Amino acid sequence: MVRVDRGPPLVYAICNASDRLVVYTGRKVDARPVVWEASNLRHLLDDHPERRLSREEIDEAMNDADRIQSTEVRAGVTYHTVVGASLKGRLLVAVWVDHPAGRFPVHARQAGRHAARRYYR
Repeated sequence: MVRVDRGPPLVYAICNASDRLVVYTGRKVDARPVVWEASNLRHLLDDHPERRLSREEIDEAMNDADRIQSTEVRAGVTYHTVVGASLKGRLLVAVWVDHPAGRFPVHARQAGRHAARRYYR
């Protein structure tokens, strides 16, 4: 891992793993609105009821002031992963892609131990 020490901490590390590029960002995170459409609501909430997620919880985690965000490019698509907490304290991992109107969530789940350790550092 390479740490960038000069200037504002916009990027902490850049890891190039085979065909994927992963960028871990610091304080500068995307604050555009979360975009909800029927397709991502159905996928995140209806297709996975076992995760017991709500739109509000995902919104809260994606807007958590202490969230950690990383970016990964796979097959020409940029995926942004956010680890953040809901107002009730539930730690979530959400993945979103760029949308003309903001951030479009495509995946969400409760954070595991590894993500929780990164968040609470």
